Amino acid sequence: MKKSSILMIVLEIFRIGWLTFYNGFSLKNIRFDWCNQISLTLPFIALSGKKKMYPYLDILSFMGGAGVILYPIWVFYDYAGIHIMSVQSMVSHTLMVIIAITMSFVSNHWEHEKDIKKPFAGFVAIAAVAFVMSRVLNTNYLIMLNANCIPLLRNFSFPWYWIVALPWLVLFINVVKLTFKEIRNRIHKKKSIVHEYMETDEVIESLI
Repeated sequence: MKKSSILMIVLEIFRIGWLTFYNGFSLKNIRFDWCNQISLTLPFIALSGKKKMYPYLDILSFMGGAGVILYPIWVFYDYAGIHIMSVQSMVSHTLMVIIAITMSFVSNHWEHEKDIKKPFAGFVAIAAVAFVMSRVLNTNYLIMLNANCIPLLRNFSFPWYWIVALPWLVLFINVVKLTFKEIRNRIHKKKSIVHEYMETDEVIESLI
């Protein structure tokens, strides 16, 4: 997880440096949308080893990374196909998924967390930053100005389309949480079976 986190930091520095080199310095080069905010904070949380912080970002990181991997059209559309920056983006989103899953299994926090207050609090923090920077830079981060890019929401104005979007967000967070728990439980069962088999085998060998 540490190697993946360091690589993610390097890729984000490369992205910002590339945009600054070709376009000049601007806060817009940092970008304050969902995935870029996570890419700038997740590695430091992972490297710090503060497991209490994991639930705030691991599910959100998985959702963002998996969403782009499953539907990468926006990444390749921005750079008109295969480009060094589109490759950078796809690798970063893959790391978001890898680090998120590793966090969940290392700390096993979703076995104890009863609700989704922490990931929702993480989303609120990301949304607050996106809201402020959208107005400061006049850029539509995290649909904080409009939802024209989303057919289901484009007929609503800000902030009313969030009334439609938030229930879906809560649903997806819960689905990912249950998925993490189910995978963890299956892995634990398999390990228990293997451990039990090895113990039985050792007893038989001792008797022989």
